[in-house]
Amino acid sequence: MHTSVLPFGLVVLGCTVSANAQQFQMATNFPGTATWSEGVECADVDQDGDLDIFVADGDGFATAGTARQNLLWINQTAQGTPYGLVDASVARLGVHTSHAKGVTTGDIDGNGWVDALYANAFFTSPPSLYVNQGAANPGFFNFEGVARGFTTSFSSGSAAFADLDDDGDLDVIINDRYNSGTAGKAHLYLNDGAGNFTENAAALNAPNKASQMDVQLADVDGDWDFDFVGLTKASTAPGQYLMINNGAATFTDSSSLISVASGGVYEAEVGDLDGDQDLDLFFVSISGFSEGVARNNFAPSGPLSFTNQSPFGGDDDNEIALFDYDNDGDYDVLVGSLRAGSEKLYRNNGALSFTDQSASVQNTSDSTLDCTVADLNNDGKYDIVTVQGESGSFVNKYLKNTGAADTVPPVFTATKQPVGASALGPWVVKAKVRDQVLDDGVDFVTGSATYVVQSAAANAGVSVLAGGAFSAPTLAVGAGTKLTFTNASGANTNLTCTTAPYAFDSGTLANGATYDAVLVEPGVYAFQNTVSATTCTVTVAGATSTGAWRKAGPQIQRYTLTDTLGGTAVRVCFELRARDWPGNVRAVTGCFDVTPVLTGTGYCSGDGSATACPCGNAGGTGRGCGNSVNASGALLVATGAASLTGDTLILSGNGMPNSSALYFQGTGQQGGGLGSVFGDGLRCASGSVVRLGTKTNSAGASSYPVGADPTVSVKGLIAAPGTRTYQVWYRNAAAFCSVDTFNLSNGLSVVWGA
Repeated sequence: MHTSVLPFGLVVLGCTVSANAQQFQMATNFPGTATWSEGVECADVDQDGDLDIFVADGDGFATAGTARQNLLWINQTAQGTPYGLVDASVARLGVHTSHAKGVTTGDIDGNGWVDALYANAFFTSPPSLYVNQGAANPGFFNFEGVARGFTTSFSSGSAAFADLDDDGDLDVIINDRYNSGTAGKAHLYLNDGAGNFTENAAALNAPNKASQMDVQLADVDGDWDFDFVGLTKASTAPGQYLMINNGAATFTDSSSLISVASGGVYEAEVGDLDGDQDLDLFFVSISGFSEGVARNNFAPSGPLSFTNQSPFGGDDDNEIALFDYDNDGDYDVLVGSLRAGSEKLYRNNGALSFTDQSASVQNTSDSTLDCTVADLNNDGKYDIVTVQGESGSFVNKYLKNTGAADTVPPVFTATKQPVGASALGPWVVKAKVRDQVLDDGVDFVTGSATYVVQSAAANAGVSVLAGGAFSAPTLAVGAGTKLTFTNASGANTNLTCTTAPYAFDSGTLANGATYDAVLVEPGVYAFQNTVSATTCTVTVAGATSTGAWRKAGPQIQRYTLTDTLGGTAVRVCFELRARDWPGNVRAVTGCFDVTPVLTGTGYCSGDGSATACPCGNAGGTGRGCGNSVNASGALLVATGAASLTGDTLILSGNGMPNSSALYFQGTGQQGGGLGSVFGDGLRCASGSVVRLGTKTNSAGASSYPVGADPTVSVKGLIAAPGTRTYQVWYRNAAAFCSVDTFNLSNGLSVVWGA
């Protein structure tokens, strides 16, 4: 992408170059004919457990050169040949040439298989979309760009996928006017859910910008949607794109917040470089040819703004990739460089201080236009992949990581749970996850979810006693239990559970304070505190359900949970897991409340009077008559589906004494729906009245699962669709009136369907 190669001068920031020389050593060159390559991305296209390589080839810097075949190299590591690459471009993609400058991957149709999009320059062809044939023919692709909506030719250098409108599928932004002095607009395409795309220029509302080079999608303002950061070579501010998403793929131009204007901006990477949980920008050229950071000031309290840090370096560079090469938990920076020497490597010291560690990368003396990091031989270490063009021999390379394997699991930095959701579901839980690698949104992290849907919240409690002992050193609970620890030790403590893959940690727990640990997955958990060496061993047993996982975009995972109780749930507890490429796993748990969906229509209410004995009339309060516990009387409601083929109906009586409650069913409404005096209440159900069963009230409430009672169909009570009426009879614990000692709820009319 450049026209010249500048000499390299060694830059050392803060300390001397590491003695760990040559951590990244040449493994071999790519096989095949060397051609001008501009983009590279790795993905497991055939799901055989190793990472394959897409390469974008297409000659030309400012004008079109030779159109080249879109490339796919199949990795043979899973077949026993580490770093073995086979050129399967024609066999798996078909014969398709273009002036490709970038390639991006994602599952566009939700079938669980990775697809690929090539961004093509010079207005010579539309974006090239390859759709994976999936399980029927893993890793083989259909060329379907035009058929799926990409019918217009642009001059693009980059594209990126993300769920921009929060509907569960991947949309895409493609830039335009690649390396050109002529201004144009970037392009937003929305996915219909089946992998078909339609451009929505009005929603993006992009201003015209020249020399568009790179597309990054990231949540820069912390509101759980993906904003558009577009990098350009414009030398006048505001040269870069910053388009803020409102959550539904409608964008507002905030480009003036980024004050980097340099003719050398070919790329920037977006990631948290200072550990404050917002996303900073590392520019390949923040001033002239010098690299540097634009610090995001959003955390901890905003507003969104960026402050350029002191530049360093000063070479003709092209690409940024973030990865934690030294396994210390922060992002270091790899720079793909055109200079005569190795790629650059900057070690992150924290607080936006970086040390030049380029000596750790073998000198390859090439013209790198793009680079990435990927574990190509499945040894748990992230290797470097570079592709070359513009000058030199154009030989693409990969350099083996000889350092320590990645043993650091992904980190959940935040979760987002539904609020005020209906119990019918489905429910979407989101998580922000960071791992050791981040390049153009790729991190190789996958996810999974298990969960428990509860009709009654499951809770348990344990105390840390004086001296540090647990009040229950062993405990058995059901899956999905919220376990509350109370610190009653008289001193501060820290409560932890390190049973892999969990990382429960209360932090400093003051005396008298509580800490909740949600335990979802069956197994044995060992909790410890810092007051003593004692352990609380919790055994979790019970059934869980499996949720659906999908990557929403860079560093945001989307987990979908579905209802299993027919709309009768009150709480959902979940466990999310994130797994990186070397196999490190981290879990996070949580719960959210849901609102049961009421079924049926109440009628025949008493007057709710605590002095009427009996009520003897219909006052319209929606409840039964007052009783010795509740002056408003008992309330009968139903949740779930009243369906003969999928019955989940549950009757729930509330506001009753803790005595036996008899649930019964009728076929009509007594007294035309007004009821008739019966005991301390009103009889509401009439017709063919049959007892359903007796339940014991607890805390003034009980429930009866109508659809789950095998005797119902035997009695023929709901053998055919139609209306049934329900009521609860119960005995007062202490007589409400001296005349009668029993009472009733309101009536409830339910229509049963087929």
